[in-house]
Amino acid sequence: AAAPAAKPAANKPVAEAEHTVRVDTKRLDAIVNLIGELVLSRNRLKTLRARLHDEELDRAVSTLDIATARLQSAVMRTRMQPVGKVFSRFPKVARDVARNLKKEVELELVGAETELDRNLVEALADPLVHLVRNAIDHGVETPDLREAQGKPRSGHVRLSAQQEGDYVSIEVQDDGAGIDPERLRQKAREKGLIDPEAAARLTSEECLHLVFLPGFSTKQEVTDISGRGVGMDV
Repeated sequence: AAAPAAKPAANKPVAEAEHTVRVDTKRLDAIVNLIGELVLSRNRLKTLRARLHDEELDRAVSTLDIATARLQSAVMRTRMQPVGKVFSRFPKVARDVARNLKKEVELELVGAETELDRNLVEALADPLVHLVRNAIDHGVETPDLREAQGKPRSGHVRLSAQQEGDYVSIEVQDDGAGIDPERLRQKAREKGLIDPEAAARLTSEECLHLVFLPGFSTKQEVTDISGRGVGMDV
């Protein structure tokens, strides 16, 4: 009997073409600097065009103006990174702080896909760590206290980012007790950050701004989490 025909070999999936290229950030920075020089040259040409009133020059400069603007926008987009690069470290930060303080905290991350210039993304890391720590330390109450107040035992901290026009808004919110304006007023007086007469004139809303003074902290003692006198001056 004839041998059974061999089955055709299964087609191997064709490797997908690469759609991304890794580029050294120094090269990107060099391109951005060159774009800056090009923009300056374009602006000089626009000034010259206004003085000469030459129609042919006017058309050439207008074309250059459009191309330069598009190139500048395209290059700046290559520097954008999602804030999720920073957000991804916060679940561990929240767990560690909550465990040290014997608190229960749920961290919600929103808008991790929102993009910012990579330099800003890197610069945000330390200030956001400080804000999240403060939210858990100063804001969220202990489980027993929350339960006594009719709240869930576990506190909720929300770290969010969203695009608002040409800006990106990043917020840290918690469902804790909030800030006591009178306590802020008292601490500012005790630390000599504001004289008693000026402190007495502050409204409750103005007292809230005291947390941004350099060296302000409501903590009585220094810990690894807070009380180092940094406050919201980050």
